[in-house]
Amino acid sequence: MVMLGAFMQFFSLYDLYAQWETSGVFDFLLPALLIFSVIFGILTSTKVLGGNKGVNSIIAASAALMAMRLQVVSDFFGLLLPGLGIGIVVIVVVLILAGLFMSQGNIHEWMPTFFWGGIVVGLIIVITVLNSFAWFGSFWWQQNWVSIAWIAVLFVILLQFFREPKGADARSAENKVYAGEIKAIRS
Repeated sequence: MVMLGAFMQFFSLYDLYAQWETSGVFDFLLPALLIFSVIFGILTSTKVLGGNKGVNSIIAASAALMAMRLQVVSDFFGLLLPGLGIGIVVIVVVLILAGLFMSQGNIHEWMPTFFWGGIVVGLIIVITVLNSFAWFGSFWWQQNWVSIAWIAVLFVILLQFFREPKGADARSAENKVYAGEIKAIRS
């Protein structure tokens, strides 16, 4: 017990993070694990190469290690993941604030809005990260991409006013789908 107290007296998460950063955990290990997990999950769920998990893990590990050879992959994840964290915080805050105005009866009407809002936040994060790498290399695009994004958002919003309204049967079927998903999440 005394040893634990002495250890905790000098232990700091900041020091631990600094040590991990200097040893390459954030630049190499975590992005490699993320790439491995995504590739392994895709190979396992689609069964493209059969159901052999050993083969899938070797292919996923090889792809992850080859991807991490290039510094641009580490830089990409270094920019993407903090932006993703900020985007998730924005979505959660919007959901909390929207919860003030929603009831059990109208939550189904708001679900498509939240879905598309999450898609828009994700696209903004990805475009911002790609823009920082100058993948949209022309000077014109660099100067005007924010205006183009806002025009696209306004176009999508205005497009909703010109759509054909759904019939009562289609809305009822859609509400049943969302109600089942919400019940599954809550239980």
